[in-house]
Amino acid sequence: MILPAIVAVVLVVIGIQAARQPLLRRLALRDATRRPKETLLIIAGSLLGTALITGSLIVGDTLDASVNATAFTQLGPVDEIIKVPDPQAARGLVDRLRARDEPRIDGVLSLVSVEASISSDASGQDLAEPGAQLIELDFNEGLAFGDDPQASGLSGATPGPGETAITDDLAKRLEVTEGDEITAFLYGKELKLEVSSILPRRGLAGFWLGFETISSNAFVAPGAVEQLLDGNIPKGTAPPITIVAVSNRGGVEDGSALTAPVVGVIEEELGEAGDVRVEEVKRERLDSAEEAGKMFGELFIGIGSFAIIAGTLLLVNIFVMLAEERKSQLGMLRAVGMSRSHLIRAFVIEGTLYALAAAIVGAALGIGVGWGIAKAAAPIFGNIDEFSLELKFAIETSSLVVGFCAGFLIAIATIAGTSFRISRINIIRAIRDLPEPTRYESRTRTVVLGSIGALMFAGWFVASLGNKQAWAGALLAPPLTGFALLPLLSRLAKRRYAVMGVAAFSLIWGIFGNTILGGDFFEGGDIFAFVLQGVLLTFSAVILLSQLQENLGSLVRRFAARNLPMRLSIAYPLARRFRTGLTLGMFALVIFTMTFISVLSNVFGGQIDTAIAKEGSYDVLATASITNPPTRADLERQPGVSEVAELLAGFALWDAPTVDEPVAWQATGIDGKFVSGGPPPIAKRAEGYATDDDVWAAVLTDDAAIVIPEWFLQEGGGPAPDLVNDGDTVTMVDPITGVRAERKVVGTIDNDYAFSGAYMNKRSLVQVLGPTATPSRFYIKVDSGENPDRVARELQGQFVSNGLDAQSFKALIEEFQGVNLQFFQLMQAYLALGLLVGIAGLGVVMVRAVRDRRRQVGVLRSLGFVPHQVRRAFMLESGFVAFEGIVVGAVLALITAAQLVATGEFGENVAFSIPALQLGILTVTALIASLIATVWPAQQASQIPPAVALRIAD
Repeated sequence: MILPAIVAVVLVVIGIQAARQPLLRRLALRDATRRPKETLLIIAGSLLGTALITGSLIVGDTLDASVNATAFTQLGPVDEIIKVPDPQAARGLVDRLRARDEPRIDGVLSLVSVEASISSDASGQDLAEPGAQLIELDFNEGLAFGDDPQASGLSGATPGPGETAITDDLAKRLEVTEGDEITAFLYGKELKLEVSSILPRRGLAGFWLGFETISSNAFVAPGAVEQLLDGNIPKGTAPPITIVAVSNRGGVEDGSALTAPVVGVIEEELGEAGDVRVEEVKRERLDSAEEAGKMFGELFIGIGSFAIIAGTLLLVNIFVMLAEERKSQLGMLRAVGMSRSHLIRAFVIEGTLYALAAAIVGAALGIGVGWGIAKAAAPIFGNIDEFSLELKFAIETSSLVVGFCAGFLIAIATIAGTSFRISRINIIRAIRDLPEPTRYESRTRTVVLGSIGALMFAGWFVASLGNKQAWAGALLAPPLTGFALLPLLSRLAKRRYAVMGVAAFSLIWGIFGNTILGGDFFEGGDIFAFVLQGVLLTFSAVILLSQLQENLGSLVRRFAARNLPMRLSIAYPLARRFRTGLTLGMFALVIFTMTFISVLSNVFGGQIDTAIAKEGSYDVLATASITNPPTRADLERQPGVSEVAELLAGFALWDAPTVDEPVAWQATGIDGKFVSGGPPPIAKRAEGYATDDDVWAAVLTDDAAIVIPEWFLQEGGGPAPDLVNDGDTVTMVDPITGVRAERKVVGTIDNDYAFSGAYMNKRSLVQVLGPTATPSRFYIKVDSGENPDRVARELQGQFVSNGLDAQSFKALIEEFQGVNLQFFQLMQAYLALGLLVGIAGLGVVMVRAVRDRRRQVGVLRSLGFVPHQVRRAFMLESGFVAFEGIVVGAVLALITAAQLVATGEFGENVAFSIPALQLGILTVTALIASLIATVWPAQQASQIPPAVALRIAD
């Protein structure tokens, strides 16, 4: 890994300098150890950035491990599968693969899978699992499959006639144990089975190919389903699926490394088994786990970047204050012959001690941060019924190493940069502790270099136009161009006005640039675009405000002419603009992020009615077993049901130029009744279609026409670019037979909470999926005055044998929105760590300020200032800076959120609203916490004896 190597090089270089320069080493150690309490404060202020980076990476590890665990629990030794329509062809394929004696394959078997609704009253109440899986499997073959019988999860003999072995998941759902009876409903028939054993969710016992992480499996003897059907599969039901499973040599995870060559071997034998495809289920599952972990790790690092930057600003502020405090000492060292480079090296050596300690403690603390996030996220991932994911806390050594290295390098880079700045002192002024003169005239060299830089940034901006992946140039290049031109502009106008103009331009571009460029900043879906925008806005506002502080100070002095503590509280921040700006930036960054997340949470939470309307005019969504669906007439006869639209449903593979490999996605076949009942409104129409009616009419008459949701084929989270647009042509593929057909997108709907996927007419769906497209999906209208939730519950109870799962669209959307809101709350809790950085930073700064201003306090006390006036002055100073940071961060976040909502980045017709109560609590809490953090240093300042303070030499 490159980061540990860089850290090693840095430590070696600094170590050599410390070893070769005893004086610098002694100075660094002396300054770091002489005041242990203040050293601890510096370390505490520096370690939070490392903790957030480490914690974010651990969140990714946890999600990766959790999804990865399903490879053990639901696949085990299964690496590849082939779905074969003909059982005889499957047996032939198994025999041929076994006969090859391929050294990279250590197991081949076939099994039959069929969906069934399973119920039981053994517990005294009727309980059912509508989406269970009935599997025919010979346990002897299963135990011999792969190199580890334990990985199969199977035990005991194959269930006999009238018996079944069920998974622990199904046993818990039905509340049954060994010896109890369960009933399986499929193909219009009942199959009574006695539970012979209960198996763990592991390997073949937990074999499951769906999105669910629960395996509701019931194993029966081979031939049981065929005997039940007696060769007669009812029309409109999906036939049993025969699956050939292949195990690669090696463990559960290691075997996936052989997927590519094994797939080649299998494809050589598929010529005689029909037009079928090999599914790389293990590799895809592991890749999905890695991608999910990476995505969430990046998300938390992205959001946590604001706190990390705030921690960096705190570190800069601390070292600037250290330099100010030691100004006389530094001047004396320079006077006796120490060069500027030696001064820099002394600071870097001292800073390395702080950075190393902070990185070690921060990485350890990051474990706790990651654990806390994982615990808080567990209910979110576990609150989606069968699609829930049980989070398993996990830590990769690489995450701790990367967290430590990143935190250490950020601290070292900050310390080195600050050391260069503070080493530029005038020796005489430093010895006499006089302020450095302000230089207003720009050097010619600075003007030339700035102009060259401005040309480069302008070229970067031009090159970024039209390229949505080059959002960084579009966002940052114009403001950077302005700041690069600042030396030149300072010669044309007063520097203050030049700085104000550039900062104002940068602020305006940060707010409106995305709208001006047509949304180029965020269409790439990169979380770091939001991070950079927040940083740009905050720093631009802080720079602008720093130039206006004198005007603000004059206003305060005018209205508080006789309030000496108030006037004193603003005097120091105005005199130390750089320090004040750093502290202000810290606070504003964190408040910006928390306010922005709060607004988004409020916006999304208030869109339930709008989202319901986007799903069409129907009230209830019902899905049934694909082997035993009810008829439309059966549903329409139920009390409270007004109208039913029967849809065909199935999963297809979709290929498009914008995806690397075909993506599995739901497909739905519709008819005229569905359209006449009120389908979802069309958000975007392809060229040539003037109205929604035109689009739906095209779908009904043209077998190639489809309507898709806006996130069609998008498998990641967060905003992402449209992979398929109106007018595009995609290829639809049957995952079993490989039949292919082209389909053209004629319209797009806004959202698809029902996950109906791609809409097409029923003929179009059957052309590709054949008998696997079943009438198992129903859109239902209820009678006027009826409660859709009550009707849905009654339908579920009435059609248990059909595996009917009914839910009102309102409840469906509320459940989905509830998960979103929980995630936003998790983000807010995570960002509270950033607020902790800001508050702790303000406390650290005030502690340093007390030491820095001991003499000033002594002078004030000798002139008649009483302790409570000194204490009040420090408290007001802290409150003044915190209040400015809160106002800047909150206002910028509200403006940015309003702009983004107006551009449609978060959906069309989404209304912007301000969560007044939530923001009130946030801002008041932040302000009060800031004042509390200042209580101790303010009390310390008020207790400084005047005579002692005036005599202090160090």
